[in-house]
Amino acid sequence: MTFSLRTLLLVFLSLVLLAVGYGEIRYRKGWYAHADHINALAAKKKQNAEKIIQAGEQKAAQATSEGKVIYRTITRDVVKYVQDPNRTRCDFDDESVRLRQRAIDAANSISGFDAGAVQGK
Repeated sequence: MTFSLRTLLLVFLSLVLLAVGYGEIRYRKGWYAHADHINALAAKKKQNAEKIIQAGEQKAAQATSEGKVIYRTITRDVVKYVQDPNRTRCDFDDESVRLRQRAIDAANSISGFDAGAVQGK
């Protein structure tokens, strides 16, 4: 059985094309697996970042709500003090000093913010 040079060349070319096609398929499969792996890592990183952000947002919301409650109480007490007819006098009674100290303590006790502490007497 003799094969012509043309037949051998055709068989060889077919094998080369088959090998190249198989290599391309394997390369793409590996590339897609790598891309899926990177996307999974990015999704996990994003999920962890969202958990951290959510914890910070909850802490800030709690601090804001605590601050509003304290602010309302202090505002009510300040309005009561300002409506006093003797408010033009400069001597402060114990209640006004206590109110000032309470405002300072409230400002210092609100957690979740990086602001410096307010100086007290």
